[in-house]
Amino acid sequence: MTTKLTYFDFDGSRGQECRIALRLCGVAFEDVRLSREQWAAAKPTTPYGAMPIFEHEGRKLAQSNAILRYLGASHGLHPQDPWTAAEHDAVMDSVEDLRNKLPGQGLSDEAKKTAREAFASGWLTQWGNTVSSRIRGPLLEGEAIHVADIKLYVIVRSLLSGTFDHIPPSLFDAWPALLAHQAAVAKRL
Repeated sequence: MTTKLTYFDFDGSRGQECRIALRLCGVAFEDVRLSREQWAAAKPTTPYGAMPIFEHEGRKLAQSNAILRYLGASHGLHPQDPWTAAEHDAVMDSVEDLRNKLPGQGLSDEAKKTAREAFASGWLTQWGNTVSSRIRGPLLEGEAIHVADIKLYVIVRSLLSGTFDHIPPSLFDAWPALLAHQAAVAKRL
């Protein structure tokens, strides 16, 4: 059976998290990358109408956190202790919250600027404080990398890259643990 991961044709977001996890787990997989047009045609036939889609042993699984938890549990990249695993799940869910709360879709340039500046100084600052305090150093649980580290790495890397206008990368200077986390994950990739 072929193991396959299907996502959009770019190296970011939920698909990239799963690609990185598969590589760290040593799982050979077919990296299927869809254009927006291909996705529009395929969407009605997919689980939950969502990507990424992980196919393994004739089964399909959608939703990035579910895929990451499965890979992590199967390959030692998710904590075995139930409480610690739940803390990691909370970090992964908080990344999804960040993505869902990030303003910008359908807003005029001026409205987007105003909304993103408020987001950066409000919700994102609270998120950064909370997540940063959860890092045991240099990764979430010290030296061992887990799937939650990968998910956190991908979103923070995106924010630091300046991809999201009106959210200054310098905002992260307030969270040295998050910056150290980025460097520690990058070393392991």
